Amino acid sequence: MENKNITQWLIGVFSLVMIVSLMIVAGYEVNKTKEQGHEIDVDKVSARCITCHEKENIAVKQIHAWEESEHALMGIGCNECHEAKEGDFDAFYCENSDMLVGRHPTPKDCEECHDQEVKEFANSKHAHQFWLFANADRATFENPISTRHGCEQCHQIGNLWPDGSVGECDACHSKHSFDLAVARQPETCGECHIGPDHPHIEIYNESKHGNIFKAKGSDWAMDYHTDNFEPIPIEAPVCATCHMDGNETQPMTHDVSARLAWESQSPWSYRTVWDEENLGSWDMKRGRMESICQSCHAPDFVDTYLLTADLVNLQYNEMRRNFVYWTKKLTNNGTIDRLKANGEFKSNPVLNGWDETPEHEMYYAWHHEGRRFRHGAEMMGADFTQWHGVWELQEDMVELITWAAEHGDHEAEKWVISNHPSKFVPYALYDIPGNAWGIGAKTNTTPFVYNEYSDYWDRVKANVKTAYEKGLLTKDQWNLWMDRYENKDHYLGLKYANDPKVVEKWDFYKERNAIDTKAFKEQAVQLKLPGKPFYTK
Repeated sequence: MENKNITQWLIGVFSLVMIVSLMIVAGYEVNKTKEQGHEIDVDKVSARCITCHEKENIAVKQIHAWEESEHALMGIGCNECHEAKEGDFDAFYCENSDMLVGRHPTPKDCEECHDQEVKEFANSKHAHQFWLFANADRATFENPISTRHGCEQCHQIGNLWPDGSVGECDACHSKHSFDLAVARQPETCGECHIGPDHPHIEIYNESKHGNIFKAKGSDWAMDYHTDNFEPIPIEAPVCATCHMDGNETQPMTHDVSARLAWESQSPWSYRTVWDEENLGSWDMKRGRMESICQSCHAPDFVDTYLLTADLVNLQYNEMRRNFVYWTKKLTNNGTIDRLKANGEFKSNPVLNGWDETPEHEMYYAWHHEGRRFRHGAEMMGADFTQWHGVWELQEDMVELITWAAEHGDHEAEKWVISNHPSKFVPYALYDIPGNAWGIGAKTNTTPFVYNEYSDYWDRVKANVKTAYEKGLLTKDQWNLWMDRYENKDHYLGLKYANDPKVVEKWDFYKERNAIDTKAFKEQAVQLKLPGKPFYTK
């Protein structure tokens, strides 16, 4: 009898396990079926759209994209987004149908469900029409058709629609899937944030962030949510991580201006006042960004790195001040002749202008090289800070002043014939002892100004102090800078330069360098070939 009870008990347990297993499998199959686009329940109007499009073979791929979307799983069909009323700017009757349809769903349609996201976007710089307010470069220098698929394709993200709404949500959330993973891909941002004037995707790809993403990103689930103060679930940031995603301390936002402390795309760098009444001051915006950075980085690294990037922005202003000096001088004395039509000047030499070299160099020093210099520093793109940035800025300066000398400016002539290296620093300098990466015992001794001017760091200190007193740096940043200034021999590595361990290693590499130098002299510089040249002067 006892064995019979045990057998019945085992059969019961087994049956229960089987039932639970079948329920799990059934649930999985239902979800799988939904994910594959089946058994999607939409209203009759949307069903008519789908049936007709499939029958006429019109944009069927968009239906397939929609079927995979969260919209489809929630029963949100065509009509919810494309519904139109008589008199709507985009209303039309679909061919072979009596249905009135909206051709261009706008943020006004999206906000019925996504009110917060639409409002945040509308307050952001993405929605700002600055290129229409001051677009003399495009209006004068380029022919109109070129802007259609050039400027306008990207700046459509800030389009002002006839219904009063602003933006284009599917610029990032590709229609009709509106997939979060697609919106979060760096390449999505890179559709517009690319090229010589704002190479953000190139900077990102060059950075350690981008390198980690390329190595591991294909294994990450990019359709995650961070709208309830969840931790960031990926190992390295993508663009949206820093500018939009939330973490344990920051809410998610569609206002990409909420964490930006600089207007560093403009001709001059200045601390942002954009929507200050709602977003707060620039240091509050910076604080939000720091909170995101600290998801991955230690606070001291974040503070030092961002302070250095801030000093780059301030340094750019001093370089630009030199360009402004020369272009104003050459314009005022008539050496530069400004573009004019119908009695109105069509180019401002301090902002733009292309018909003469100084104007050309001024424009590039801001719109291309100057942006790369600043944005490379802000986004961990060393090559864009250096070779594509400050180096080309300096070349612009040389070409401008050389042109002025060739056109009879005596001050420029003196500059050209000077052979003192300080000629390349005709502006005030910012600097910081050392960097965020670590201490180098022999790496911070090469700039000639360090050795040429005994008061170098005193001059720099006065400049940084002024920036702090003018509200361009916070008190914490000033204190951080002063700590490095007062301990600059440590941060510059100078106090360790004569340590026996350092000297031993330094001498080892000097010896290797001597061997290398001997080899290249013998194999290249001193090599004489016996064959006669095929061309003689």
